[in-house]
Parts: sequence; C-alpha cells; structure tokens
Amino acid sequence: MVTPQAAHISGALEHMMAELTKNQHFVPRLLLRNFAGGEDGVVQVFDSKRGVLRPQTSVRRVLSQNYFYDDDNIVESFLAKHVEGPAAPIIESIIQNPGIAIPNGSLELLRFICVQMNRTPGALDTALEVIDKFTATVFQRLGELNGFPAEDMAGIKLKLQDERVLLGSQTIEGALNWPLVRDLSWHVLSNGTSLPFVISDNPVVRYNWYLRDSRDPSYTSLTKHGVQIFMPLSPVVTLALVDKSIYKFGKKHCHHSVLLNAQDVELLNSLQFRNRQSFIVFPEYLSACYVKERCRALPASSIFENHAWSSELVQADSKNLKSTHAVWRTQARFPYWLSISKVKRKIFKGELLCHDREPETVEAQRAFIKMARENRHGSML
Repeated sequence: MVTPQAAHISGALEHMMAELTKNQHFVPRLLLRNFAGGEDGVVQVFDSKRGVLRPQTSVRRVLSQNYFYDDDNIVESFLAKHVEGPAAPIIESIIQNPGIAIPNGSLELLRFICVQMNRTPGALDTALEVIDKFTATVFQRLGELNGFPAEDMAGIKLKLQDERVLLGSQTIEGALNWPLVRDLSWHVLSNGTSLPFVISDNPVVRYNWYLRDSRDPSYTSLTKHGVQIFMPLSPVVTLALVDKSIYKFGKKHCHHSVLLNAQDVELLNSLQFRNRQSFIVFPEYLSACYVKERCRALPASSIFENHAWSSELVQADSKNLKSTHAVWRTQARFPYWLSISKVKRKIFKGELLCHDREPETVEAQRAFIKMARENRHGSML
C-alpha cells in the first residue's frame, strides 16, 4: 500500500527528474544563437573530424551532448545561474552596441570567459593529455628503477572512471580564476569586411604574440605579460582582452575598433579553426567551401602543443632516489598578427621578459584554489 506521503515524494522526484536538462551545451546558446539566421534560427555546422557538413540545424541541437557534465544537473545548474545568466545581458548589449564602454574588472564577463576556457571537450582533452604526458614520464622512471623494458611501460596509462568528474572540477574552478585576468583591458572588434567571424566548439582562444620567441617554458601561461584573449560573439563582433602594458591596441584611448582589413578577420577565424576540437559553426550566408578549406589547412587543436620531460634518477639521500618531472606548452607560430595590435616601442626595444603580470595575485590565487580543493575533498570523506 502506498501512503499519501510516499506518493507525494515519488511525485516530487518524478517532477525533478522531468526537469533535468539532458542536452547540455558546452558552448552556450547565448553565443550560438547570434550566428543563426532565418526565421528558424538555424546555423551551419562542419564536423571536421568526420569531414561532414551537417544540415542546417537549430542551435538547440549543436555543440551539446546528453549529460555532458553530469546526470544530476549540479554543474549545469551552476552554469545557468552563476555564469551564463549574469553574462547574457552584457553580451547582448555589446552586440547591439559595440561601442559601449565595458568597465575593467567586469566580473560577470570575466567569469564567463574563464569558465568557457575550461568547459569544452577540447579543454577536457587537453587536461587528459597533460595527465597522460606527465604520468608517462613517471611510469618510465619507475620502469627503469624496477628493470622493466621501456616499451612495456609506454603502454601504461591512468584511466579515470568518469572523466566528467575532472571536467566538472575544472569548469567550476574556472569560475574562480577571474582574478587572474581582471587586469586585462576590454576591446571590442567590429567586423567591417564581407567575411564573417566563425565560432568553434572551443571558442575562447588566447595567444601571446609578445612572447612568441621566448624560451621560457611558462611563456604560454594565462598570467604572463603579453597575453591576448579572443571570443567571437557574433559574425560581426569579437570580444578581446588585452595586456595594454605591452600592446598598443587600436586607437589611443579607444576600446572599440572596426576591422576593415580582411587579413585581420582571417587571422581571428584561424584562431577558431586551430582551437577547434572538431566543429565549426558559421552563419548560413558563409560558403561551406571556405570552412572546409580552412579546416583542411589548419589542424584541429593546433594552437598549443603539450610536452613532457623528466630527469634521470639520482640519489636524493642514503635511502631515496629522485627525479624531476615537467609538463609545458608551446604555441603555434603565426607569420603575422593583427594590424591594430603593436608591441609598444619601449617594450619592443627592451629585453624579452617572461614575467607574471601580477605575481602577488597569482600566488594568492594558487593558495585559494589549493584551499578550495582541500575543503572539497575533505567534505567528500
């Protein structure tokens, strides 16, 4: 016999299950809908892994996967309430009026960008690759220590039971990383050419033109002098974050530039093509032949390349051996950069220095993230 209380609980659970978001976007619709056209609000999508141009599709059905983050909507709800919701009206206002002044330190936009860097399949693949490369060096040295052939150790990998745990963790931590970029300056780029901006399945791209010749293994870090970050908002608007201590970017005292040089638009699109995992989304009036050709010419996930290294085992003391292990990234070489972006003369003539923009902020953020991780793990025990 089912009691009224049990029936009420059962009904409530069924209602909650019915409200769970199954189709979870890793690039939010608030961005994708700006690339849609026609009464039906459809976009064109090219899947470069399969070499397939999809039929024109509603933004509800692109750059998403069933239960991509979780089955219980904890991460999905967090994104909707604390990341996408607060940023949506600001992004819409920028698209409607690109000349609008965006105050430095706009928390909602900074949080949105930092999260978007971490929440995609491409970001997850990067994290998994870093883990693989690092652990491979550890297994290599352990094999040497125990007399195992190198080829046997090369086949050993760590396998996460549920990769979504890592994805959810780095997505949530992305929301905490906004202090690392709050010193950067906003700049809105309007497209004055006939070639529209495209958007990829990994749309927030960073690059350091100033440090492109640096030999410091940390030069691709988000916290270094010279970083620039780009995120397309629509076929005619791209949002940029720029280290103004290094670059002259656009006209003096102006936060908005109109790009009239097609080469500039092509370069920004090439960032999307190179940063994609597989998918490029573009408006229906752009030729699919252009997208296919650029995907053939520019490999996916080719902005950065991950590397790993370890030192030989040496005696640490009478009982222990030690080895140093490192993972770092290099960035792709571009033959030219944006015509509106120039390294300041005094910086150009000086020594190339790979320094954190705000060292104290970086150290404080590391301590904060470490504490947050320890508290989270402690609460799970």
